Amino acid sequence: MHDPAGGAARPEVRPAHELPAFELSVPEYRALLRVIEHARTCLVLRSGSDAETISNAGGAELATLLERRAAATRGQGAGDAPGVPMLACEIRHLEAAVVNLESYGGHETVLCTGYALLERCEDLARDTRAARVTDGVLTLDRHAPPVPGP
Repeated sequence: MHDPAGGAARPEVRPAHELPAFELSVPEYRALLRVIEHARTCLVLRSGSDAETISNAGGAELATLLERRAAATRGQGAGDAPGVPMLACEIRHLEAAVVNLESYGGHETVLCTGYALLERCEDLARDTRAARVTDGVLTLDRHAPPVPGP
């Protein structure tokens, strides 16, 4: 977006109620955490990188966010075991973890799981819903209408 005052271009920011998100099932969420943990372990053992690089490349930031969201979802007390909200833009963290698993000799089974999850998340991202921030944690209204694409 161009700044009419002649300043630098500013990125367009969507209000929180328009953030495109989807819901991971509990088994998908658990598998995603396993993929990220294995990627982190491979990076620690084989990359020689510093802690910040390992955290970024291994998807640790995504794991932390999803753990908070899962706890918030459990705290809602929904009886039908809701899934865990994930922003469509966060798929890149999973992608980085999977690429690094492949690069640093991750276990073949975990790598296959990672690629399957990546494909599943990309499919889910085609049908996103509006997310909102509740008490500092992203939540997904299960009855929200789909969010229009960018």
